[in-house]
Amino acid sequence: MARYFFEYNNETSVSHEIYVQSRQDVPGKERKITYTEVGGRDETISDRNTFYENTEISLECAYRVDPADWNRKRRMIGKWLSGAGELTFSDDPEVYWRVKDVQISKFERPLRKHATFTVKFICSPFEYIVEGKEFRSPKDVYFNPYDLSHPEYKIAGEGICTLTVNGKTMKANIGQNLTINTDLMLAYREDGSIMNTSVTGDYEDLYLKPGENSISVSSGFSLTVKPNWRCI
Repeated sequence: MARYFFEYNNETSVSHEIYVQSRQDVPGKERKITYTEVGGRDETISDRNTFYENTEISLECAYRVDPADWNRKRRMIGKWLSGAGELTFSDDPEVYWRVKDVQISKFERPLRKHATFTVKFICSPFEYIVEGKEFRSPKDVYFNPYDLSHPEYKIAGEGICTLTVNGKTMKANIGQNLTINTDLMLAYREDGSIMNTSVTGDYEDLYLKPGENSISVSSGFSLTVKPNWRCI
């Protein structure tokens, strides 16, 4: 049987000689529901909004280490497993998790050359599709087989452009190139310059709904789309 491992920010547990002792079951997704008491009614009213709690994924890990390298190895692991990033598992390579934070339990040494620790990844509740990370032509992403997604649009050209998604529009003043990121709700150029003042419209109007979508851009401009497909 192939060795089970995880990958975080393009580095694998195998490359760090870390063994995953137990596979983490994917937790259920918790939808936040508010219950309100209303006078004259004999039951509460529930407000089922689209807010989901973070997903927490914990892994029990172990590794062998020379006693002289105990602290060096501990620091190396702590540096690697820190901050935000992307997490994938060898038994489910089609999706990745967007990690918001990482927490590591204390490092323990039950045996002289054997160490253990538990790492907890605080993730977005959505599972993101790896194929949705690439920029493609609109005709290749118009059909969304997953849940509502927050895409990125990359426009090239010069002048005032109108981006239309499902009948709703955003106008943009394009100077060679502009990326409209509906997830971050930012517009910026390839050099990193923030260009929010160059766009007019609502980022939410550019989301890709499940099923068929219509996507177009003004004549004289080119458009590619990173769909950021995801499922709950």
